Amino acid sequence: MADKIKLGVTFFDDCFGGVSSGCQVLCHGRSGSGKSILACHFLNQALLDGDAALLLTGGRARDTITVAEGFGMPFSKAAADKQLTLLEYASFMQDQDASANPMLPPQAFMDLQAVIERHSVRRLVFDTVLPWVDIHPVTRIAEHVYSFTHALERLGVTSLLTLTTSVSDPSFTLKNRLEDDCPVAIHLDYSQGAHRVAKVTKYLGAPRALSAPMPFVIVPGTGIVSEAPPALP
Repeated sequence: MADKIKLGVTFFDDCFGGVSSGCQVLCHGRSGSGKSILACHFLNQALLDGDAALLLTGGRARDTITVAEGFGMPFSKAAADKQLTLLEYASFMQDQDASANPMLPPQAFMDLQAVIERHSVRRLVFDTVLPWVDIHPVTRIAEHVYSFTHALERLGVTSLLTLTTSVSDPSFTLKNRLEDDCPVAIHLDYSQGAHRVAKVTKYLGAPRALSAPMPFVIVPGTGIVSEAPPALP
């Protein structure tokens, strides 16, 4: 069995002991549920462990650094020291319009592999994974997701894949296929912009119904922490 490493979120690591080194972790949920912040924790844990990390983001790298620094995570220094590499998807798209055609060109995975080898990356975040797996027609999703996740496994890195889910049939199919092929899956949700919960929907080797939802809050200067139970009267 692979050695376990910390995910970087204390209440998850206390409950599950971390995740297997070299595995793929899916973090899915609605927009605003906290996926990118969890990804920052995952990367920050790499920094604490002395490992090199890589983030692929659909946004701007400098925005990720600003958010992480606001939670006390030293991304700016890590980037300057080459321990953390941040890449925007636009660098893989070249002249393509990422919004109109989000699927990456075939050469992209080879380029990614080269970056991983050059920087000796041990942790990898796809925030979001959609450009790698958004394939049509839907009937090809299962085969494509299987190939993608197994290619990640061969790279030997521990990967976190974020996915914004919706109620559309293609989105639901894609989420299910990723959940099937990733050893660990975490669903984040919220209500009324405040009450947040994390539910581990898959942890390889454990029953499907793994745990009750774990309430959490996002605290300025700290990030994701377990929500304290209400005080007894």
